[in-house]
Amino acid sequence: MSESNTANESSQSMAMPVFVYNRADGVFVDLPKLSVAEGGFERFVERMFENGARFSGLDYGLFLKLLYDAEWLAETKDKTANLKVAASIVRFPPERQALYRKVKVLPKDMRAEYMFEPVSLEESYQSPLFGEPAEDGVAPIVGYETKTREVATKLDFDELVTDLWQKGVKFGLREDAIRKIIGSGETMRLPIALHMDPTDSHDAEIVEVCNDLHRDNSPRILANGKADLSVYKNRFPYVKKGTRLLKKVPRKLGKLGYKVTGEAIEPDMPKDLDLQKLSSVGTAIEQGKDGEYVVATMDGFVSIDAKLNSISITEKIETKEGISAKTTGDLALAADEFVEHGEVQEGRTVKGKHMTFLSDVFGNVISDGGNIVISGNLSGGRAESHGGNVTLNARASRAVVLAREGELKAAQCESCTLIGKVVHVEHAVNCEIIADELYADIIEGCVIAGKTIRILSSGERRGTETLVTMVVPDNSIMNKGIADIKKALADAQVAVAAKTSDINALKSEAEFAKFMALHGRIESGAIKLTAEQASNWQKLVGKNAKTVQQLAALKREVDAMVASVKDMEETLVSIEQEQQEMGKNISCTIEKVVGHTVGQAMRMANGLDSLCVMSGSAIRNTLQTMDGRKERVFYGDDGAIEWKFEKPSA
Repeated sequence: MSESNTANESSQSMAMPVFVYNRADGVFVDLPKLSVAEGGFERFVERMFENGARFSGLDYGLFLKLLYDAEWLAETKDKTANLKVAASIVRFPPERQALYRKVKVLPKDMRAEYMFEPVSLEESYQSPLFGEPAEDGVAPIVGYETKTREVATKLDFDELVTDLWQKGVKFGLREDAIRKIIGSGETMRLPIALHMDPTDSHDAEIVEVCNDLHRDNSPRILANGKADLSVYKNRFPYVKKGTRLLKKVPRKLGKLGYKVTGEAIEPDMPKDLDLQKLSSVGTAIEQGKDGEYVVATMDGFVSIDAKLNSISITEKIETKEGISAKTTGDLALAADEFVEHGEVQEGRTVKGKHMTFLSDVFGNVISDGGNIVISGNLSGGRAESHGGNVTLNARASRAVVLAREGELKAAQCESCTLIGKVVHVEHAVNCEIIADELYADIIEGCVIAGKTIRILSSGERRGTETLVTMVVPDNSIMNKGIADIKKALADAQVAVAAKTSDINALKSEAEFAKFMALHGRIESGAIKLTAEQASNWQKLVGKNAKTVQQLAALKREVDAMVASVKDMEETLVSIEQEQQEMGKNISCTIEKVVGHTVGQAMRMANGLDSLCVMSGSAIRNTLQTMDGRKERVFYGDDGAIEWKFEKPSA
């Protein structure tokens, strides 16, 4: 029977809902009608699959949207009336349904796996029966008998969608991967369906709507729903009456996620906050058309009470006079920008994001993801940015400066520890410098470690030499790991071959092969047994039960070993690729050596990471102590140096 005929039969045997048009040019869905239909697209799909029909030429992406994306449907129905979801609706014959194995749904329904292997259909044909040979020796054909044989075939993605739906897997099929494995005819276990996480919900938050506040970030929301305004304690901008200061952004629920069974995964419930609790003297709550605001009811300075978590407007406010125990104590700032005109006292700590200090700093300034600029001197203190940059425009002495994930720029440094991803320094004396990339004008008596080092002038300082260490990859651990994986992989491949040979030997036994062929025909219903035959068949089943169990056990072992081999192969490729990338761009250039300068290469498995967490004295001791990891590459009092790391041959 042709596919067009089966399509007609399927369509005629099942009434189409009002939102489905089964036309010669395809199966179309009327989005406006679907949006108001009871039961929606899922009820239609469920009924069609139960009636032994399926889609052909299915647009699986659109199929999922029609089932699970209500937001998309609401947005699209007014733009496009009809969308083609498939080429046709055809019959799903029982003999084709029998080709599909059970699917394994993992715990919590977050993933489904399927074992792909070659499949075949049973085909009937007429075999001639010959009589006694005639005088000429030719036996005449006296009749025909019907016989069957197995004919190789392939699975079909559209059929698999229907089969998995009826087995409870309704969402997240990996269409490209499935089509690829079906086309290749390979035997393998494949994760065929993956869940989709819900999108993140957004907590209610407060945004600043007044430019005079000089803030960009919202106050942090506490677990009890209140806003933590402690970071604004020392921000005192001047505002006019009626100025909108803060706006509440309502909480927003995330989009649903789905398990492979089609069951919805609810997003986390976002937190809410009460804006009224923030409003104090000189402010009020205003309900505007576009939201809820805190507004100023008088002219004055903004004052934020961290203890009460409130914002108020006052006529007069005391100006800041630096960071000290008397004026402010330690500060924790969440504002985007902070500018301090006074000094930062020794022992005081300021934490924030983007921070600028116009006077000297004797304490500690720490930025979370922002930039630090110190225009005055940094003396005996610490400047540290996690994820941002640090700039020192004046002199630094006996200080620690860290910008491990960013850029560090310094003018003059003495007896400092400088650590950054990229370090630019004009003049460094008796410093420890750790950087992926270092660009320096003058270096005297320093201990340096990095990967790309460019120095204009290098020399000693009061008898202390400059030590330049190029950190190069240590491949010994990785080489051992590669060798171990290759050995394990070879052993596993030998084991797979041995088990496969055992399976083939078992299947080749004549009596057992006949039993398996007969078993397949009986299971499929091609052969109907009488009561007497059924009794004899059970005896035969019992006789071969042990061999069947042995064959099943061997197949399970082979499946497990094949999966293990694949994992090892992928791991090996990943490690070898990583090893190829190691060591690139490691070099040292010193344009002019004016004093005692030593260069060495140091093998380290983790690059500069272990050095970045050391104190200055520990860095100096580690780099100056000669051991088996280090190799001297240059030494001199004058001239120039040009050195580049060459990866050793295997």
